[in-house]
Amino acid sequence: MHTLSIQRLRAEQQPLVNGFYKSHKSPTRAPKGIEYWIARKGEIVAACCLTAVPGGFWLTGLFVAPGERMQGIASVLLRELSSRIQAPVWLFCHPSLQPMYEKAGLTPCDELPQSLTERLTRYQRSKSLIAMSKAPNMNTLNIASACLLDSDNRLLIVRKRGTQLFMLPGGKAEQGETPLQTLTRELMEELGVQMTPEDFRLLGHFQAEAANEPGFTVQATVFVARLDMPVAAQAELEELEWLEWPGSAPERLAPLLRNNVLPALLEEMQKTGHGTSA
Repeated sequence: MHTLSIQRLRAEQQPLVNGFYKSHKSPTRAPKGIEYWIARKGEIVAACCLTAVPGGFWLTGLFVAPGERMQGIASVLLRELSSRIQAPVWLFCHPSLQPMYEKAGLTPCDELPQSLTERLTRYQRSKSLIAMSKAPNMNTLNIASACLLDSDNRLLIVRKRGTQLFMLPGGKAEQGETPLQTLTRELMEELGVQMTPEDFRLLGHFQAEAANEPGFTVQATVFVARLDMPVAAQAELEELEWLEWPGSAPERLAPLLRNNVLPALLEEMQKTGHGTSA
């Protein structure tokens, strides 16, 4: 089983992107001399192109392989490239796609670089299109965390030294890491647990006020996995606990966990009939 990874290709790898488009009979083609971003599960499952424009980048050619759709791959790709380039990104889309792009953190916009304003005006003569953008937020913390469930579906929660609120194990991404790389590293550091990417499945992407950093927003990629081994608080952790749930969420939980993750986890378990198979 291959895990999802995001990669920026070199200029000479343009044929890989065009080969992906052609293999799925997409009319999209990757121009020369721009940036190419792909999502892989062993083979390429999604791709897009970034063209430099004054003040940022114009995103085009976003395509997900038909057999891989409805899994949030496009959102992961958009979030990853946006966090890595740290520059505004603009794109044009049909209004029906607005909710999908909003899940990836983009918002409708009226302010565009002049070259894109002119291009959008031309396109709108024959198509229904809107412009959306994503600006880099220097007050955003990108993290990866895990809902670790034991055989009784209790959820492992942790508290860091010098803080009051419990949260999920995990932590901040280091430069160039994918969310799963961040997560497996953090679990080893915090809990002494050696896990592999194949142990996890994606729950979703969530955003909330940071629990311990005033003025910051946390943007989390959250996974689910079974954990049937003893764990102990290490590194910066001071306390851990197995949370009995579902039930009312205690106030001592961080906002992201209480208001976003727990409802999503409960919904997923109700849909699948279980919550512990990776």
